[in-house]
Amino acid sequence: MEKKEFYIVDKRILPNSIQSVIKVNEIVQTERISKYEAIKRVGISRSTYYKYKDYIKPFFEGGKEKVFSIHLSLVDKPGILARILDIIAGEQMNILTIVQNIAIDGVSRVTLSIQTTENLLRKIEEMLEKISSLDSVKELRVIGSN
Repeated sequence: MEKKEFYIVDKRILPNSIQSVIKVNEIVQTERISKYEAIKRVGISRSTYYKYKDYIKPFFEGGKEKVFSIHLSLVDKPGILARILDIIAGEQMNILTIVQNIAIDGVSRVTLSIQTTENLLRKIEEMLEKISSLDSVKELRVIGSN
C-alpha cells in the first residue's frame, strides 16, 4: 500500500486541470448546483473532474460542519462517560477528540470536541441539558467553537 504524502502548495502553481477541479468544487459548495452543471460551466471534461476530485481538499474547509468543545467535571464512576457519549451520538453529533485525566479526589476532568452540522446547532443546548442533568456531572462548560 502506497503511503500518502501531503503538501501545502500555492494554488497558482497547480496545472489548469487541477485549478478547474477546485473551481468546480467551490461552485458546487457556494451555489448549490450539481457537479455536472458546475463542470459544464468551468469547461472541463467529466473524466478530468472525477480523476482528481478525491485528491483535492481545501486546507481549511468552510463546509457545514461546526466544531465545539465542552469541559466536564465528572464523579469517577464506571459508565458515566459512556452515558455521555451515548447522549451525543443520539443527537447525531460526532465526537472528534476525548481527553480524560486521571481522577483526583474522585473527580475526573474530561474535554470533548464535538462536530455537528448547521442543521443540528439548535439541538446543542438540549443535548447539553441532558448531559448536565446526569447525577455524576458536577460541571459542564462550553469552552470553544468555530
